[in-house]
Amino acid sequence: MEITLVEKYVGEPVKDPFGRIVGTLVSVYSNVDGEVEAVELAVGGNKFTRIPSERLSKKGEEVVVLPEWMAEAKSIYRKMDTAIRRIKALETMMSNSEVNKDIVIEMKKKMEQQLQSLKGKLGDVKKMLRERIGELEDQILEMDRALINLQMSYMAGEISDKRYQQAASAIRHQKEMAYEEKKSVKEWIEKLEKLEKPTEESEGVQNVHHQVSQPSVPPIMLDLSD
Repeated sequence: MEITLVEKYVGEPVKDPFGRIVGTLVSVYSNVDGEVEAVELAVGGNKFTRIPSERLSKKGEEVVVLPEWMAEAKSIYRKMDTAIRRIKALETMMSNSEVNKDIVIEMKKKMEQQLQSLKGKLGDVKKMLRERIGELEDQILEMDRALINLQMSYMAGEISDKRYQQAASAIRHQKEMAYEEKKSVKEWIEKLEKLEKPTEESEGVQNVHHQVSQPSVPPIMLDLSD
């Protein structure tokens, strides 16, 4: 992302993909080519946090800050998808008599090693996503508790109708965004598992082929005529 796309948001609040304000963009770090490497956000009080460019994205005309789990999920998906596509391409090339098969085999082996490494990282990412679901469920529970307490105070005549409506609306809005993020996390888990499944099936087929290709031992025939 180029600095010209981010510059106009300096001094402005920025949101996540679900509409929640993450903080105020106060500074942009870029290289000599004008490419953004990170941004600095003021997130309340005197607290500042630096967000790497990998977590920045465009949503319509706005720059949004991706949650860490989403940035990690997108990254591992892109890398694994590329590795799988390359392996399939190399497998197709094996049937081409005009290519050097030794080179193709060498490249395929290296790509399979990279894919295996990515599958190990995929487990960590899926764990991160499941932990995020747990955090969101805890947040939703706390919102329900706050709303019930608010309703109790309102019905007891301790809070005015105007204040009750404002607070209840704010709680419900935050709850909707939490549910939206939870849905998105689940969709990413399913997406990653679908990407992982074809590689497991492919490995299973290879193992079957390997077993079939083993030379069979002819059965021992016994002469029972005597």
